[in-house]
Amino acid sequence: MDETFTKTLNALANEAEMNRNAQENLDADEVIFYNSIRTGLDLLIRKPKVQTIHQILDYSKSLR
Repeated sequence: MDETFTKTLNALANEAEMNRNAQENLDADEVIFYNSIRTGLDLLIRKPKVQTIHQILDYSKSLR
């Protein structure tokens, strides 16, 4: 019988290593663009309350 699933999704399990490799493959224009939008992207990060997450999960379960 064959395995039909993968045990890991990424070859690199270390997130810091993945980020470093991704940044090494960028062109100069891409680095400049990323640095110009980085602060704006950081402002988009949200940390929802645990209660909010539970409400979303409960709603999702109610649709089944």
